[in-house]
Amino acid sequence: MQKRRHRNARKRARAGARLDAIDLEVLWSRLITVVDEAAYAVLRTSMSKIVVEARDFGALLLDPEGRLLIADAGVASKIGTNSIAARKLLEHFPRETLRPGDMLITNNPWWIMGHLNDVAVVAPLFHRRRLVGFAECMAHMSDIGGCLSASPRELYEEGLIIPPIRIMNQGRENETFFNLLKANVRVPLQIASDLRALISGCRVMQRELDLFLTDSRMPDLAGLGAAITAHSRKMMRNAIRGAIPDGTYRGGTLVEGAGTPLEIKVRVTARDGELDVDFAGSSKQRDIGVNCTLVYTHVWSTYIIKCLLCPALPSNEGTFAPIRVSAPEGTFLNPRFPAPVRLKSSSGHFIPDAIIDALQRVLSDKLIAESGNKFAVLFSGRDARGRAYSESMFIMGGMGARARKKGLDCASFPANSSNLPIEVLEAAIPVRVNHKRIRRDSGGAGEYPGGRGQDFEFESLSDMPMTVRPSHGKLGIPPKGLLGGRDGKTGAILLNGQAVADKAPVTLRKGDSMRLLTPGSGGMRPPPVGGGANETKSGLKPCVEKPPAEEAAAG
Repeated sequence: MQKRRHRNARKRARAGARLDAIDLEVLWSRLITVVDEAAYAVLRTSMSKIVVEARDFGALLLDPEGRLLIADAGVASKIGTNSIAARKLLEHFPRETLRPGDMLITNNPWWIMGHLNDVAVVAPLFHRRRLVGFAECMAHMSDIGGCLSASPRELYEEGLIIPPIRIMNQGRENETFFNLLKANVRVPLQIASDLRALISGCRVMQRELDLFLTDSRMPDLAGLGAAITAHSRKMMRNAIRGAIPDGTYRGGTLVEGAGTPLEIKVRVTARDGELDVDFAGSSKQRDIGVNCTLVYTHVWSTYIIKCLLCPALPSNEGTFAPIRVSAPEGTFLNPRFPAPVRLKSSSGHFIPDAIIDALQRVLSDKLIAESGNKFAVLFSGRDARGRAYSESMFIMGGMGARARKKGLDCASFPANSSNLPIEVLEAAIPVRVNHKRIRRDSGGAGEYPGGRGQDFEFESLSDMPMTVRPSHGKLGIPPKGLLGGRDGKTGAILLNGQAVADKAPVTLRKGDSMRLLTPGSGGMRPPPVGGGANETKSGLKPCVEKPPAEEAAAG
């Protein structure tokens, strides 16, 4: 029966007939596996822990115009986007100049996911020598060169800028490019291997798509792609129309920059199934790397709306078509080149909180309180044999309380990246983890309490200096509760028991210890009547945790 249904779906697609819901589901699901296979290839062949363990990568299938058709189920910032990299690369490499086996590369932060460490490889996909689409595989490189001993003030200090380059020419590597890359990064073998992992992902997508089209007896993806996009656009428009009454909604939140806080202001306007998300009034761009390029601001805006309204709908151009995102040029949510952007996640991850704040009165049954987010921690140095290492890890805070459920402990939101196991970290770099534990009482009280953050301490075992840069973005400003829920507990960075600044590189010597206290998260709705400040729905009054500095002094 299933095979017959698949055959019938293929016939209708070939004939250009309108696909019914079941036909579309059959072909769409099969096409999703094409992209998933490419993602698995990247995962199996990458060397960096941030890719293999934290899953900070993505694989996309685009149509011949560079529009998103299918994204793998990977990290949110890599799949929830309308990346413009392919369209921008086509301005430099016209379609008629591309051949089977060609691949293009860039890390332009204004085209892809917002900083130089994110690198995209884009490959034209051919079927019977006809261009039918593009593969885009992107990943966070654990090192891209640049300054680690201070806070860069412009993009040029943050690392190697890769202009539009043909990294593969009809199947042959661009040796000059790889030599240039390896001369500018601290771990050349690791980074070159990670790029080859992206190349492998594109190759797998070419192979699997060719098999899909051959098996389906379709000449290209035009009919199926149009059906996918139209269905997704209709679903999102219906979801907006059904959940958000026409009107304008305002909200905002604060993020810690350097000096005065950064303010995210948002105005969400709903009109007949479409949304305009405007960040006018947000803070001006800064001369440290907390700026978010518009493509990064776009991804978190569209992603949270998708989570609130259509969480099960796969990501593609149609999904996001009813949502328009804008921010004035020169603000930190749309900075002018060459603004520094390396630490964009420490501010961009709070964009969803501003949108939730704006929509909380009309979406009270779908919300999530502010989360404790996560530390992104970079380790860089040389081991006892003089070999360079550069690795990143994420240390999660608490996830905000939900409309009808408590928040999750030590879980990332909005980014859905993964924790790095202690054993993997200790095997990769010369550190010992002294403890990793949940921070009791760090979640905000409420009818549904917020998730708790964690207390993570590690010690340097290296005879060589080690550079560590933990970045968060909101340690001193508590994650807000929603609809009367209490705020979560703030966080801290402690070096040998003394507080140090967020986002600043720190040099660790042998025996030095760093302790990272991730914030808890906000609670949802007021605590039960008669409850104390920290009382949860269970009625239990947990003991009060000591402030971070006192806690560290007490050991």
